[in-house]
Parts: sequence; structure tokens; C-alpha cells
Amino acid sequence: MNTGSVSGVTAPRSIAAPYKTVIGTDGAISTTPCKTKGGNYFTLTLQLPQIKPMDQSHRKDIEHFMRAYFPATVATLRCEKEAPR
Repeated sequence: MNTGSVSGVTAPRSIAAPYKTVIGTDGAISTTPCKTKGGNYFTLTLQLPQIKPMDQSHRKDIEHFMRAYFPATVATLRCEKEAPR
């Protein structure tokens, strides 16, 4: 198991999702191309500092939240065409 940290997310693991997503024990990060006036990508970082980094019991809840919240948020951004990869 990777017990490192990526951008404040402890023990990140990639998940199979429509968006590039890593889920950790205390947070998550999702990103997708999204061309707007502000840039070419939208990235959401969820950090839950109240959760102890090695507490594995919240990982599934974090994943469920990101699978629902991130796509709903992206839909509100009215992204233009995908940004170049």
C-alpha cells in the first residue's frame, strides 16, 4: 500500500472513474479537461483534516462523495471543448 501523500491526500489510490481521480484516507483529488475563461482544467481537492491519516474507515465514503459531487460540479461549469491533453 502506498502510504505517501499527494497534495495533502494520504495513501492515494487511483480509481476507475470517468475522471482522473485519486482517493486517500483523508481526502481526494479529481481533475478533468474543462476549457473556461479561467483555464483549461478543473481540479477539485477534498481535504478532511479531522480524519487521522491512517484511518482507512472513510475511504469508501470519500469515494462515493467524489463520484457524485465531481461530475455534478463539472456539469455546472459549462466547459467548452476539451482542453488539449
